[in-house]
Amino acid sequence: MAFLAIALLLGAVLRLVFPGDIEYKGDERYMFDASQKVGVTQPWPGLGMTSGANINNPGMSVWVFVVLAKVTGASNPPGLARAVQLMNILGLLVLAFFALRLLPETQRLPWYWATAFAAVNPAAVLFQRKIWAQSTLPLLCILIWIAWYYRKTRFGAFCWGLLGACVGQIHMSGFYLAGGVLLWTLLHDRVAKWGAWFLGSILGALPLIPWLHYMATKPGNTAPFDWRYFWWLIYPKYWIYWVTDSLGLGLTHSLGSVPFKEFLRYPLIGGWPTYLVGVLHLVVLVSGILFLYSGFKTGEFLRGIRDRSETGLAVNSLLIAAGVLMALCGFRVFQHYLIMSFPLEWVWLARLNPGNSGKGGKFLAVLWAAQLLVSAAFLGYIHLNHGVPGSDYGTAYQYQSP
Repeated sequence: MAFLAIALLLGAVLRLVFPGDIEYKGDERYMFDASQKVGVTQPWPGLGMTSGANINNPGMSVWVFVVLAKVTGASNPPGLARAVQLMNILGLLVLAFFALRLLPETQRLPWYWATAFAAVNPAAVLFQRKIWAQSTLPLLCILIWIAWYYRKTRFGAFCWGLLGACVGQIHMSGFYLAGGVLLWTLLHDRVAKWGAWFLGSILGALPLIPWLHYMATKPGNTAPFDWRYFWWLIYPKYWIYWVTDSLGLGLTHSLGSVPFKEFLRYPLIGGWPTYLVGVLHLVVLVSGILFLYSGFKTGEFLRGIRDRSETGLAVNSLLIAAGVLMALCGFRVFQHYLIMSFPLEWVWLARLNPGNSGKGGKFLAVLWAAQLLVSAAFLGYIHLNHGVPGSDYGTAYQYQSP
């Protein structure tokens, strides 16, 4: 209990520290502007911003920030980012409550570890500080798992359907979360109040009507065939991110290759590199490889795939079903798509530990400590360098010209 409390406290600090160092580029600027104008000088939009595929997102991707701004009174980008960060801290607390109070005792330990990892994981810290639609998903994801856990009750099934219909409208990856959970549940555990689930799904899908009309009437929706489809179909990017993110190796894209190499030299003492961050990454890599090897060697990986417990069904609905659905669509999978897997990546990782004790427990402890230090070093690097100009992270908000 003390360890979980410390992990949650550290997770809150990592999300709230250096409020002016947030990312602030085109997407963040669009969402902040909408949060200040919608309902004041602009009507509530039926559609959101244009995605990388040149298709507008559903309106709920914008509504979530309008609601956050109105509830918290956020009037500047750091204030709106703070609302997102607080929402994610609440998600960690709800996750801890689910692990401590709702799950049967025999299934709790992997969820304890998942809570601790979710609090300090570098990718989680990076994404949960942003004014980004998918950055608002973690709280909704854990609420979906709680509702799904109580799917044999009318209220639980209704909330499962309602929330499942909403997460995809906030970010497209949420549709794969909802689809994977539904598919795996139908295949392996059909007992649920399906009438209540259907009613919740229909109600949650009502805000999607303007987007469906837009998709049906938008000219040029039929794109030419792209031969890269076959490459993305077989390239296991989803599962690569699943493993690397869970281990804490998820900062390369945000920093860029050259700054990432520089980051490995940190922290600097008197201008001299210590390479502590590089050593930490090596520790994560070696510990992760040994831990994964142990899981395969002892058969825990295969046993986890065959597991029909509530935790086993939950993990496999994303590890297998959602991953396969995303692969079959044949588009490029990006790291941030896996935000919708919160917190199942770390539940999966902890379940590879045979008996949840012994050497496996030590590997998990080492991984957790290393991820905490990497996250802290990353935030320090961003603060000292005013962001990462020229990379995906860009110049931090407080150092940008008006």
